[in-house]
Amino acid sequence: MVVRREQLRNIDYILALTVVVICASGILAIKSALHADPHAMDFVRKQAVGVAVGLIVMFAIATREYQVVIGRVARYLYPINLVLLGVVLFSHFSHSSHGAQRWISLGPVQIQPSEFAKIILICTLALFITRERDTVRTWPTVFKSLAHIGVPMLLIAKQPDLGTALVLFAIWFGMMAMAGANAWHLLAIFVGAVGLFAALWHFNVIKTYQKDRLEVFVNPGADPQDTGYHLRQSEIAIGSGGFTGEGYGHGTESNGKFIPEQHTDFIFTIVGEEGGFIGCAILLALYLLALERGVYAMSQCDDLFGRLLAAGIVTMLAFHVVVNAGMTMGIMPVVGVPLPCFSYGLSSLLVNLVAFGLLLSIAARKRRVVF
Repeated sequence: MVVRREQLRNIDYILALTVVVICASGILAIKSALHADPHAMDFVRKQAVGVAVGLIVMFAIATREYQVVIGRVARYLYPINLVLLGVVLFSHFSHSSHGAQRWISLGPVQIQPSEFAKIILICTLALFITRERDTVRTWPTVFKSLAHIGVPMLLIAKQPDLGTALVLFAIWFGMMAMAGANAWHLLAIFVGAVGLFAALWHFNVIKTYQKDRLEVFVNPGADPQDTGYHLRQSEIAIGSGGFTGEGYGHGTESNGKFIPEQHTDFIFTIVGEEGGFIGCAILLALYLLALERGVYAMSQCDDLFGRLLAAGIVTMLAFHVVVNAGMTMGIMPVVGVPLPCFSYGLSSLLVNLVAFGLLLSIAARKRRVVF
């Protein structure tokens, strides 16, 4: 791979460095979260290898034309996405954990197709909206775009993975808004989605544990020993961190393993307990900076396809950060979404670094391309 000097000069090094710092901080947080586990270093090494490979992929994409990168594989992305999601549900290669069937086992490696669905749908939906740009304010195009994400959403919701299904809906909403869809259409779809969720709740389609999580969010003291245990222990950990934290590796809650999934979905509690308010503020500031660079890249791009890609990526990242940090503090329901490039998880890590690579590519190129 030959990289020209001008390609390196055009890279947004502020965004790239921010991503590297977040990844490195995540490895340290995972090590602290699992330091009492006899297999802790196995997780740390896997995450470190994932970061190294992911950063190489990120910079490779950043130095390429995003239109060319996506254009070469565009026709295969959507069917591959459906096949992978189908394998999870209907194949003996799938792997279950905590009652959820979300992974495909390939020897020692497990991949989570629902994570890859996010970036795949951002790419394919951007292509669809770009082609339908002249009719994006009409109901037929709105319904077609909903159908585009609807099939993967149903397959993901059946795993069950309500959190990722909500991420996909947020991505659709953000990209359609960026494309200039009719605001009343978007409002009607949002109200309809709320009504559909209420109907699914009433007819017991929503899983019992998912209902319990929402009920605990509304009334945190309803079940502190069972469904509300995660939230209660998380709030205790973050609260005990105070302003400056208890120090790296010295978190009382994390050392005692009182916080379930503290190296994945609840890793923000490690930051709150050991780094305190200052640690949380620094991490959130890093994410805010990354999002700001993404919004800037979107605003400077004169190519609709590039703007739509950036809008989908920024929406996905913002949703993850807000929901993940919010659920650990009790201001968002517990839905199980990872903190981008910070939580343990190789599928999520790779997807987010690919997304950042596309953002870097968009930031470096500002020309109009018509599909």
